[in-house]
Amino acid sequence: MNGKVLSFIVAAVAYGITLTVAALVLSGMRISFLWALVAWALFTLSITILRPLIVQRFGKHVHGYTWVLGIVTVLLSLVLTSLLSPSSGFSIRGFWTWVWATLIVWLGTVVYDAVDDRAVAAARPHADRLQAELDERRRSRETDTPSGTQPPARPEAPFEPSERIPPTTPTAPPPMTIPPPSVEPPTTPPARPPTD
Repeated sequence: MNGKVLSFIVAAVAYGITLTVAALVLSGMRISFLWALVAWALFTLSITILRPLIVQRFGKHVHGYTWVLGIVTVLLSLVLTSLLSPSSGFSIRGFWTWVWATLIVWLGTVVYDAVDDRAVAAARPHADRLQAELDERRRSRETDTPSGTQPPARPEAPFEPSERIPPTTPTAPPPMTIPPPSVEPPTTPPARPPTD
């Protein structure tokens, strides 16, 4: 596996742990379960991009205070992650929550920076084994089917003509006929013969 990709994955796990710890400790910080991976990736990506830019721009001016650059980088990465994530997925509310979240995550990045080379070295054999397994599966699929052809379609069960259901033609229901109301001429009683 590519060293930079592996380093990014290990960093995402480490930063994810620190973000989760901060969310568990601080009541004003929320990371939803479904958005946790996205928030971890956004934070890792933003800190990976911002850190070299900030150190390059301001590093020569703050020789003895590189920790300040670390805190600023973490704060800006938290702001970017918060802006790029929906509020239902990742949110930090309140001034002191921002301060404590920045400090907790910064401490996590300090610990990670101290052990990142060893963490990547420890993850490399596992990543290489996983990559070898994926490559082997890909090769076995390629050798099973000639190149440029699609794998054979799954055969369907035979369908006997006797089992077929004859098509039905839609028929309109017979029109409803309502008999017209019967109009009977008024009946008059039979006339009685006159009696004299």
